[in-house]
Amino acid sequence: MEINEDVAEIVGAHAGDGTLYRTNSNSIVWELRGDVLEKKYYTDHICPLVERAFGIKVNSKLRNCGKSNTWGIQTSKKEITNSFLELGFVPGTKTYTVFVPDYIFNSNIDSKRAFVRGLFDTDGCLNFYAVNGGKSKTYPRIVFNFASKNLRDTLKKLLSEIGFGSYSWDYKTEFALCLAGVEKLEKWMDEISPMNPKCLKKYNRWKKLCCVK
Repeated sequence: MEINEDVAEIVGAHAGDGTLYRTNSNSIVWELRGDVLEKKYYTDHICPLVERAFGIKVNSKLRNCGKSNTWGIQTSKKEITNSFLELGFVPGTKTYTVFVPDYIFNSNIDSKRAFVRGLFDTDGCLNFYAVNGGKSKTYPRIVFNFASKNLRDTLKKLLSEIGFGSYSWDYKTEFALCLAGVEKLEKWMDEISPMNPKCLKKYNRWKKLCCVK
């Protein structure tokens, strides 16, 4: 399969919050879910992205998950599930084993950025902190927390290749990675170009409060 920007972004999103599994009838299902507040991200961005990447139209919907509902895609269409198999993913849990695939490292810089965008939009976060004893939470940090050390370490390598320095640490059973500071955030928004409204709202609110030009 050709690795273009659309495919790379879907692979990144799957590495973050995707699931591929077999049912009792031995069919394969692909799911990608997020918070119900991310409905717009799925309807306006992910669904068209899947159609462009795999040539198959999908719809997102509310999923009942017990105490907390989610919003996302669930499909057993073979054109999609076979594509994930071709991309090297196997049915079953990937929580502790997922990593950035070699074909992403071997792709062009736009596809590398697209992978990072998909991963960040589904499994990263943007937060702001007070520094130097101040009370105003204006110092930005882009953070990833993974159960897979391989994903953290290969992401760090990928980020370095596309010009983003980061630092990482282990915390109990999690493996974290962080990019901090105004300069890195502005570069991130310009070059990675996140699409999830949850990030964009935080960023735009910060820009307005801080009057950053």
